[in-house]
Amino acid sequence: MLQKNDYRKLLTVCLSSALSVAVCGVPLLAIAQEYHPPKRGIPGRREGAGTRGTCLRGPKLLMPLTPSDSFSATVSNSPTFFWYVPKTGAQTAEFALLDETDRTLYKTTLNLPEAAGVLSFSLPTSVAASILTVGKDYYWQFSILCDPNQPSINPFVEGVVQRVKPATTLTNQLKKASARDRSTIYATNGIWQDAIATLAQARCTNPQDQNLITSWTHLLQSVKLEDYAQEPLTASCPAKPTKK
Repeated sequence: MLQKNDYRKLLTVCLSSALSVAVCGVPLLAIAQEYHPPKRGIPGRREGAGTRGTCLRGPKLLMPLTPSDSFSATVSNSPTFFWYVPKTGAQTAEFALLDETDRTLYKTTLNLPEAAGVLSFSLPTSVAASILTVGKDYYWQFSILCDPNQPSINPFVEGVVQRVKPATTLTNQLKKASARDRSTIYATNGIWQDAIATLAQARCTNPQDQNLITSWTHLLQSVKLEDYAQEPLTASCPAKPTKK
């Protein structure tokens, strides 16, 4: 069994080899899941929405599962966004995507789960293909509709997303990698949105896989969201068909 120092040495070898999965016999996913942010200008700040005076219940804040600077990159034309939603008396939330002039490009209403947990939403491909220009920043807002008639009291969180063109080296790495290792490759290359989405999808498919659970914890820890790592993903997983 590998000791802690052995894992660190093996990880160094893996990453220094440009993430070539074939170099390492142990899957990257089983070793580490750490987000490396891209270099940008002045960073923003991720903030959760408070529960006092709103329809939110419980000790934890409404929280976007994003890096601490609220910026996330994607190579997808249908990115998936994630939030931790505490128990709430509200039944719906609103997601909006805006351009740099605050013009609303897309808006939709989402149903909220009854229990607290991680909720996700994928931007429809038909929408994203027409409005997500590569290299431009877009702003999203996610609001809990405590009172649709009084928007000012509705708790909300926000962030920035940018669609990027993947480098040839990244594309080649993803082609060679197993489905279980792609999340690590995305995270190491600063592609947060696809790193968390790929890992969440894997967890939905294999909810009891301890390696995936550990990788999810490590990924959230790398962006200082460890307090939300154990929250259920039930609301982010496709509903299983009912047996007749």
